[in-house]
Formats: sequence, C-alpha cells, structure tokens
Amino acid sequence: MPENSEKISEEVAVLDSGPIPQAAAVSPAIRDYDNQKVVLSFWAYKQNQCQLHKLDKSEAKHLTSELKKISSALTKHFKHQQSSRIACKPVNKNSEYAILFNNLPPDADLLEVDYTGAGRIFGFLVQNVFNVVTIAKEHLR
Repeated sequence: MPENSEKISEEVAVLDSGPIPQAAAVSPAIRDYDNQKVVLSFWAYKQNQCQLHKLDKSEAKHLTSELKKISSALTKHFKHQQSSRIACKPVNKNSEYAILFNNLPPDADLLEVDYTGAGRIFGFLVQNVFNVVTIAKEHLR
C-alpha cells in the first residue's frame, strides 16, 4: 500500500448485508428518459438537403401525421416498430446518405423514419429528443 494513501475507516469499510436502501440506489437527479414522450428538435436541420418543397398536399399530410406519431411515442418504443407503429431503422454512414452526417456530433446514430411511402424523416435521438436532420421524398444520390 502506498505511504500517502489514506486508510478507509472501519465504519465505512463494513457494508451491511441486504438490499441497498432506496435513498442510496435511486437519485432524484437522474431522469427517466425512456418513459418520456419523444420531443422534436430542428437544431440540426439541413435546409440544403431538404425536399419538403417536393411534397404534394397528400404527402405533406402524411408527414404531419408521422411527426405527430413520433411526438406521441415513448422514447423506449421509438425504435421498435411493433410498439410505436413508426418505421424506424439505422442509417449507415457509408451509404448514399453519408452527406447527412456532416456537422453532426460524431456519436450521432442517424435514423430513417419511412412514412407510408410518401417520404422519410432523418434524425438522431438524444435522450428523448429526436433531432430532425432532413426530410426527403426521394433517395439522395
């Protein structure tokens, strides 16, 4: 044992047997994002990649319906189509959508939400916030 290390007091070193008390196990500072609804954010929105102007009235209606569905889903269900009814899948950084990763946080996991064949919403989830990157009607080239 190094000379300058402090010894742990006998009182602290002895742990009581049994479950950890609720006050020690759960901190009120920790938020349960899994059980909160998804919130939409457009801070990472890429206007130059947006194809919103190409949507016709029916497709725009489907888009707003999908955005409503996203913002009504609990975070823990968002990526699971059976429980959320949201067609969400991960996007590969080396795909035709690689340009969408530019200027995003390096750890952002881009997701594609396909809605009723009318288009797709790209974004990434941080805690319970779905950051919309762009909305596309057609595949990017």
